[in-house]
Amino acid sequence: MKLKNLVFLVFFLLIFSYAYADDRIIILNYKNIQPQTLEKIKVSTTDSNLSEIVDDKNRKKIYLSIKDTINPNDIKLVFNFSWKVLNYTYNYIPKFKKNFDISSKIKYKRIQEKPLSCELSVTADILTYLTWKKVSEEDVLTKIENKYLNVLPYQFDWKMYWGNPNLWFVWFMDYYWEKSSVKPTQRDMTWYWVYEKPISKVYEAYWFSGEIISKDNYTKDFDRKKHLSYLLKNLERWNMIQLWADWCTREEFDDWTISKYDISQEKVDNKVYAKNYCTTTLEDRKIDWYYLEDFKEKKVSWLIWEHAFYLLWYEWWVENPTKIIVWDSDTWYHKYDTEEWMRKWSLMDYKSIIIKKN
Repeated sequence: MKLKNLVFLVFFLLIFSYAYADDRIIILNYKNIQPQTLEKIKVSTTDSNLSEIVDDKNRKKIYLSIKDTINPNDIKLVFNFSWKVLNYTYNYIPKFKKNFDISSKIKYKRIQEKPLSCELSVTADILTYLTWKKVSEEDVLTKIENKYLNVLPYQFDWKMYWGNPNLWFVWFMDYYWEKSSVKPTQRDMTWYWVYEKPISKVYEAYWFSGEIISKDNYTKDFDRKKHLSYLLKNLERWNMIQLWADWCTREEFDDWTISKYDISQEKVDNKVYAKNYCTTTLEDRKIDWYYLEDFKEKKVSWLIWEHAFYLLWYEWWVENPTKIIVWDSDTWYHKYDTEEWMRKWSLMDYKSIIIKKN
């Protein structure tokens, strides 16, 4: 076979190549190429982190095997024909993973046991999935420092004082109990819970690492969009993601119709879910309180209707998803437009934990 014909064959295969399930792209079929001619052909790629060249001698084909199957990439290829070198760029576009959802792998997707136990419920579900052993909300709670559990906030000098959710579980357990000591006028002051640092320590107690990322980590090169993409890439690797966001959803983006008060575990198991209705989704729902640390007064700003979720999947592709799918322990499965999810997430400063096996 003449060299120019061989070059044409290679480029023909590159342009009309197709990807197998394992993301191998045919770049050369040498079934009809003479061995002495084939010896003069060398194919390589310049970036080993993105791809590698695989020579399948049984099928007599050379493949480009894609390593980074999550992101679109321009992969540089070099064809060396003894005396002539030819450079080519292959534009790899990831396959669209339509309807892919890890929820089918998660055995227990539970309704939270108490009105304010979302973090416990989400953490218990994730640990049950990762450990193959049923973990309860109570199991999670015993591994969090509960200095302010069932302790009401107090007011002094026109300020409200309570605990620090970055250190402790700050919550009144009997919020809705009929004999609760929480007065109606105090209820807005007791709608709180726990942030990512104490929850991360729970995962560590089960021998998992918890990588915490929030708005505090943002730089000029790492913003909220790259943060979301980073989480989705980790989900692709089967690492679980826990998130904090606004419970409330804008009505035009709410994807279910029944009331949360009409739901049951049986309905959830049969894929009937509730909507997250609020009278307002404005950002003016934030309230401040103070706590003492190292004999210094510090302030916490918090959101009424704060909530915990875990990530299930996304639609379109990792750098620009159109839908974000989450599990909500109170109203359950939701598929949000990315625009609405980013709004909800932003109100909790983009808090997230990536849970990985050590």
